[in-house]
Amino acid sequence: MDILKRISDCILNMDEESIGQLIKQAIESEHMQLQDIYEKGLNDGMVRAIEFFESKRYDIPEIIVCADTLNKGLKALEEYGSLNSESKGRILLAVVAGDTHEIGKNIVKIMLEAAGYDVIDFGVNKSVDEIIKAAEAEGAQVIGLSSMMTTTRGEMKKLIDRLGSMDSADKPYVIIGGGSVTQNYSVEINADGYASNAPNTVKLLQRLLKEGI
Repeated sequence: MDILKRISDCILNMDEESIGQLIKQAIESEHMQLQDIYEKGLNDGMVRAIEFFESKRYDIPEIIVCADTLNKGLKALEEYGSLNSESKGRILLAVVAGDTHEIGKNIVKIMLEAAGYDVIDFGVNKSVDEIIKAAEAEGAQVIGLSSMMTTTRGEMKKLIDRLGSMDSADKPYVIIGGGSVTQNYSVEINADGYASNAPNTVKLLQRLLKEGI
């Protein structure tokens, strides 16, 4: 079996024990490039795992272990060099006030860092003022908001409205996601983008920071 497929299968099958050795083999024996190992092995496996989650074949506990396996794989890659020579952008992630669900945010963080973004994990249950102040202090180009509950997603609109009222030429973009959020809601509150999962978040940021809106 192709070594990259085996690495991808490690993520999907939650095989934390084998991932490091397979990456070592891919680099030292197969002489593969780090970026290829990430894109066609690690990232591919996480994409497949998220597809399992979306089709109800995996639940949250399985996704957590898949993400842990991905993280171990990334650390193994780091021993051989960096995937990216410089950051592609600075992103602040936060779960809105009243919500303490952070699994989705944590998976997004892992995927964004693997893709070369500088990520500030601001945590959960954060107010509009706290998030905006942190984004300003950290020089974040994008704020990523998460909400799992319809009772808390209104905080996203409050933050976007607050940014809209501020007199600043350097306002960060705001992207949203989470179980309570849809593309329609994103349009309704004038967010700069919506992503249904971690891989789509990477794609959204690539478009947003490259092209602007």
